[in-house]
Amino acid sequence: MNFEAYIKNTGGIPFVICDYDAALKFIEQHSKRVLIYGPDQKAIHRALQLRKDGYALIALSKAILKSWKLEVGDLVQIKVEPDTSEFGMSFPEEFKIVLEQDPEAAEVFERLKPGRQRGVLHYVSQPKGEESRIKRALEMAEKMRTGTLHGGID
Repeated sequence: MNFEAYIKNTGGIPFVICDYDAALKFIEQHSKRVLIYGPDQKAIHRALQLRKDGYALIALSKAILKSWKLEVGDLVQIKVEPDTSEFGMSFPEEFKIVLEQDPEAAEVFERLKPGRQRGVLHYVSQPKGEESRIKRALEMAEKMRTGTLHGGID
């Protein structure tokens, strides 16, 4: 699915609106988890969201706009493909190693709902430095093992 749209922002999060019927058909055939490609042609994990008031959108972020060298109000060409990754995003190598060494945390991670799993993966993968990612991976494993992960595991 390819489309062109203006970047909008109503409430702090930039987004693009896409055709509702095309989005619905895409979700029925694949999933709401997608990879989008913008001007830099780098794959970005996102979700195709259907709204009750008859439109579909893909939320972006300020970081995405910065990497695309675009801002709210600009016209952007977007290519959408199904995201076939297991978790709807990349799995940080540092966290993979920590879970291999901590089977109890790995078991808890597997029981998390998909959205919670993505949240943990996003948190661990955010820092640019490897040392910070390792620290976050260890922190998340500890919280899962001790039952202190914010919001529990449900």
